[in-house]
Amino acid sequence: MDVDCLNDNHNVVALAKCPVCSSQHTSTRFSLSAEQAAQHFILSEGNSKRNLELATHIRNLWGGRDCAVRECEDCGFGFADPYVSGDATFYNLAYERSSYPGEKWEFERTIKELSSIEFHAERVLEAGAGFGYFIDKIVDTYVRRTGITALDYSNEAIRTLRSKGYIARQEDLRNADLVEGFDAIFLFQVVEHMDGLDELFDRISYLLREGGLLFIAVPNPKRIKFNEQNGSLLDVPPNHIGLWSPVAFQMLGARHRLRLDLHETEPFSLSGFIKEDIAYSYLRRSQRKGTMENWSRRLRSASYGKLIGAVFAALSAPRRVNIWRKAAASSDELGSSLWVKFTKMKSKGCQT
Repeated sequence: MDVDCLNDNHNVVALAKCPVCSSQHTSTRFSLSAEQAAQHFILSEGNSKRNLELATHIRNLWGGRDCAVRECEDCGFGFADPYVSGDATFYNLAYERSSYPGEKWEFERTIKELSSIEFHAERVLEAGAGFGYFIDKIVDTYVRRTGITALDYSNEAIRTLRSKGYIARQEDLRNADLVEGFDAIFLFQVVEHMDGLDELFDRISYLLREGGLLFIAVPNPKRIKFNEQNGSLLDVPPNHIGLWSPVAFQMLGARHRLRLDLHETEPFSLSGFIKEDIAYSYLRRSQRKGTMENWSRRLRSASYGKLIGAVFAALSAPRRVNIWRKAAASSDELGSSLWVKFTKMKSKGCQT
C-alpha cells in the first residue's frame, strides 16, 4: 500500500475531543492504516516478517486498523486518534537500534537559563535521560551527582547511567517510585510520545516542590507540518502522538499549578535543514513500493547498501532546491525544537 495514498483533507470536521482542551473543533490532517504506519518504520520489502508483526501490534494498540492525525482549532494541539502511545513492544519492533544525540540545542538553552537564574539544586530528575548527555553537563555545577535521578526504558541506557554514578530507574514517570520535592524536572523529546497527559502533568506537579522548575523540549510543530506538506517524512503514530503548541502547554500546565514562563523555537539552520530534508525525503519515497529508493533501501544491510542509498538520496537533491528556498523564507518559524519553561505555583490555600 502506497504511504502517500493518505487522506490529507484538512477541512474534514472530526468529533474526536482534543486531549488537551477537550474541544471538538478539530480537523483531520491525514489518516493512515496500521500497514502504512508499519511501512514507515520497517519496509515490508526488506523484512516482511517484522513488518507484519509491527502492523499487527499497531492494530492491537489502536484497537482497529486505522488512525487519524488531527489538529485542534482552539488550542493548536495536534494528536493521533486513537490517542495511544507506543509501548516497549512497538519500539523494539519499529527501531532496530537506539541512538541518543550527545548535543541538542535544548540542552544549551536550558543551561543558559539555569545560569541566568543562578540555579543550585539539591535534587533534580530527568525522564528519558538516554545515556545522560544532558545531566553530564549540569552535574557538580548545578546539582551534586547524588542528587540526580534519571529515568529511561532502555537496558543499555540504565547500565550507562548507573556506571556514571546516577540514580537510574527503568520506570515510567507517571508511576515511578519517587519521593516528591524535586527542584527541577527535565523532559527533552519525550512528551510527544506520551498519552495520559493530565496524569503526566499531575504527577510532575506532585513531584516538584513549590517554585520548582519544569523544562520540556518537543519537535517544533511548524517544522513538522512544513516537512509533511513538502514531501518529507510524515510524523507517524504511535511513535509521536502529540504535536505541541505553546497555547496547549499553557492550558495543560495551568490545570496543574504549572505556570508557563517562557517558550522559544530553536534557531533555524539552513544547512542542517538541507541535510535532514535530503535524508527524510529519500525515506519518504522509499516507502513506496516499486520506486528506486525502495529498491536501494532494501540493500541497506549489504556492505555497499548505505552507499547506494546515499547516492539515490543525493541524486534527488536538485529537485528539492525550491523546498529549501521556501524553508529559508520561513526560517523564523522552522527551527527543529520548541522549548518551554514552567514554574510550579503555590496552591491557593498556601498563598498569603
